Amino acid sequence: MNLKTFLIIATLLAAVGLPIAIRLSLAENVSQPGKIQPFEEAKKVFKPLKAKQTDVAQILKTKRCVGCDLSGLNLSGVDLSGADLRNTNLSRANLTKTKLKDAKMSGSSLEKANLTYTDLDGADFKGSDLKGADLSNAQLLNTDLTKANLSNAILNRTELRDADLTGAKLEGANLSHATLVGAHLTEANLTGANLSNAVLRYANLYKANMSKTNLTGADLSLAIMPDGTSPYGTTQY
Repeated sequence: MNLKTFLIIATLLAAVGLPIAIRLSLAENVSQPGKIQPFEEAKKVFKPLKAKQTDVAQILKTKRCVGCDLSGLNLSGVDLSGADLRNTNLSRANLTKTKLKDAKMSGSSLEKANLTYTDLDGADFKGSDLKGADLSNAQLLNTDLTKANLSNAILNRTELRDADLTGAKLEGANLSHATLVGAHLTEANLTGANLSNAVLRYANLYKANMSKTNLTGADLSLAIMPDGTSPYGTTQY
């Protein structure tokens, strides 16, 4: 066999043997559980996107965390006055005695959050979800709660003077002994809400749904009722 013939045969054998070697190598990798497969390596690189990492110290410093996931976080007693927490998840968070005066909270989720004794004066909660939240004894003077969801929320002895609750959902909410002097409740849904002993002087309840609402002992002096009249015969102010 001359050299030329030998080289041709060797080339043909190499061409046939290479795919077989590759298949054998892959099979060996699969058979070895301790060996990381290419797919596993890819999973390490392309991890699912998660919510922003939260740094409490940074939040307190900048008072800004838009779209963050702060669910279940303990922020009780801290000063977040004027903070920008729009579209942030604060569900089940502990905000007891926290200062959120004039804070931007529109679109945020505070479902079942603890907001007892919290200062929320002047805060913006437009379209926020406060379903089942505890706002007992909280301060919400001039707070914007337009179209907010406060269904089954606890607002016992809560200060809501001049608060804007236009179109808010308050089904089953407990507002007993709450102060709602001058509050705007136009088109609010108060179905089954407890307003016993609440102070609603000058409140605007025009077109509000008050089906099965408990008004036992409530002060409705000069308030505007759902039909546009007042129980005391006064005109709208």
